[in-house]
This record gives sequence, C-alpha cells and structure tokens, in this order.
Amino acid sequence: MSEASKRLTDLNALKEQRKQGALDTLAYYKGLLGILAQVVRNLRDEDISEEDAKAQIPLVLVFLEEQIAKLSDRGG
Repeated sequence: MSEASKRLTDLNALKEQRKQGALDTLAYYKGLLGILAQVVRNLRDEDISEEDAKAQIPLVLVFLEEQIAKLSDRGG
C-alpha cells in the first residue's frame, strides 16, 4: 500500500469516527493534524519534480499563511 493510500485510509477512518459521534470536535481536529503531520513527512521524503513542486508551492503557501495567522489570533 502506498503512503498516499495509507493516509487516505486514515482520513476516511477518522471521518467515519466523527460521523458516528465517536470523536468530539477537538479530538477530530487533533486527528486531522496527526494525519497532516504524516502527510508532511511523506511529502518531504517524496521524489518530486521541480515542475510539480512549483505547482504545489502556492497551495502550501496559502495554507501556511492562513494557519499561522489563525494561530497568532489565538495567541499561539
């Protein structure tokens, strides 16, 4: 199973737990962050072309800028 398949399986399982009411909002949020951390490790270790990296940079920048701003707003 590829790393992407594993992460998708993890995500779908987490979403199902939330749907079934097994996770409250904070547990779901932290679970999502855990999967995100795994994806980041997978992406960092990935053999990616410069062209693919250039296409991904805007998405990563928007995500980082938004999350850093929200973290700052919460005093973090």
